[in-house]
Amino acid sequence: MTHRFSFVLVPLLVAALAVSGCGGGEPAPQSAEADTAATPNTITLSEAQLREVSVDTMTVTERPVTTTLELPARVRPGADQEAYVTSLVSGRVERLRVSPGDRVRRGEVLADVAAPDLSGMVADLRQARDELDRQRRLDERGVAIEKNMRAAERQWQAARQRLRSIGVRRDRIRRVATGQEDLSTLPLEAPLTGVVLDRMTVLGAPVTQGERLYRIADLQPIRVVARVFEQSLDKVRAGQSVTITTPRGARTYEGTIDRVTPQVETKSRAASARIVLDNKEGRLRPGMYATVRVQRTGEPQPALPADVLLTDASGTYVLVQEDARTFRRVYVDTDASTDGTVAVPSLAPGTAVVSAGAYQIVSALSQSR
Repeated sequence: MTHRFSFVLVPLLVAALAVSGCGGGEPAPQSAEADTAATPNTITLSEAQLREVSVDTMTVTERPVTTTLELPARVRPGADQEAYVTSLVSGRVERLRVSPGDRVRRGEVLADVAAPDLSGMVADLRQARDELDRQRRLDERGVAIEKNMRAAERQWQAARQRLRSIGVRRDRIRRVATGQEDLSTLPLEAPLTGVVLDRMTVLGAPVTQGERLYRIADLQPIRVVARVFEQSLDKVRAGQSVTITTPRGARTYEGTIDRVTPQVETKSRAASARIVLDNKEGRLRPGMYATVRVQRTGEPQPALPADVLLTDASGTYVLVQEDARTFRRVYVDTDASTDGTVAVPSLAPGTAVVSAGAYQIVSALSQSR
């Protein structure tokens, strides 16, 4: 139920002082200061004050409360959508074919490395192939020795495996073995289709076995990984709808939590929630910061609109109407900056709370101290 009163404090207080200064006439209305001496968070207004002050009240009601949880997040490629281009031999960078920002396709040659051991591997491959061919011809004539045939096959397999172990494809090995293709430098190929994110070397630089030359990633789709601190883990689960914004707030993305990791990291005390987003336009880039907002509607509980909350140095509070003329400041454990409806479990349903005119009452309460 809503109640309405009207008053203006300052003219009334001036009038009260004028009356008290006269030698006769009716006694002045009781002051708010006198009524708050024993209870500093309570003020009782006189009938005259109530006639001049505008106050609206609303009652606390039980309703489902939707809360918004904000999670810090980073944009990252999927684990199976990111790769490094690595030299599996020691040598020197002979050629760099792409730069950061270039789109590449799987199997495309991105760099060439001159390796001292490469010529020896190619020579062993061709020699093994020639010996195997010779043994096969002897076998066709029926004069081959079985142990020699088996030895030739083992050498052929070993020579091919050495080149496979440094990243040379099977079809290229066959062409090199027959002399259809040379292999003076080791070609480093893109392991997936994507965008070059980084280049970690320069032309002519020495490289060691296992050294990374490029980082590439497929950015469609892309992941947003949010940190869920352990105190909020019961509020986040797979399947929840979320809203994602980047720091500039230029665009909002809608998504669904795909997975929440089962482990809490020791240092951050947080688990990770993963959201997979469409990124055809390429607006989301690896490394970007983002904010993930999760909305959760709970069971019905005592609640009020957030705009009736007030704050001071001691916290968040509301003005409760005790009776027709008495109002009391009551602190509540909730966030005054929240939008919409907020839970106030410490207030009983049906409690009358000031929804308009609160600042005038607070001003009078402060002056009466």
